[in-house]
Amino acid sequence: MKLLTLDSSSNYCSVALKNKSNISCINKLTSNHTDIIFMIKKILSKNYLLLSDIDYIACSNGPGSFTGIRIAINISQGFNIGLNIPIIGISTLKILSEHARNQTNKKNFIAIIQANKKNVYWGKYIFYKKKWYLKNKELYIPNTIALNKIFKLNKIWKIIGILNNFLLYKKSIYMKSLNLYKPSALDIIPLAIQYINEKKKYSFKKIFPNYLNKIIK
Repeated sequence: MKLLTLDSSSNYCSVALKNKSNISCINKLTSNHTDIIFMIKKILSKNYLLLSDIDYIACSNGPGSFTGIRIAINISQGFNIGLNIPIIGISTLKILSEHARNQTNKKNFIAIIQANKKNVYWGKYIFYKKKWYLKNKELYIPNTIALNKIFKLNKIWKIIGILNNFLLYKKSIYMKSLNLYKPSALDIIPLAIQYINEKKKYSFKKIFPNYLNKIIK
């Protein structure tokens, strides 16, 4: 199976390719999310493949950068329409949790992405019996509400994510367990394979952006 994965949900863009047992990845820190187009071309060339050789394409569908999310989704859907390549969209918060699991070997994560100065994207993910489960639903909430939630957490939860000058970073007693991670196309690969193995439950024709722009108070 040849699987191409894309992430441009932040300013850390990445493209990964699984070609049978071989996996390669290209990462780039950039303010121009369209650079991912050239990264796709580069990784295919490096592996002596054409885009028409790809069996599946998966990308992060948000939350994250509005422009970056749209670019990754539009590229994927363009390839689906033009070459009939099945496509998969996966939550950025779930991708962060997969990355953290590989780094820490833990299984319960609060994934947080700083949306703006006042709000964050929030998701509680649990890895159980080789699968990820979202507890309740992903949220777009004010910093202060996120802080209150963290104060009430028990110690099984590991806090991960992308934070800037965030209230939690300065005041939370749980910051000893905080790890700052960036989403990566490399971590999309096992998540996409799970969807592929459960193909009867998933549509491979359309990806919807996961903006999470409604504030929960």
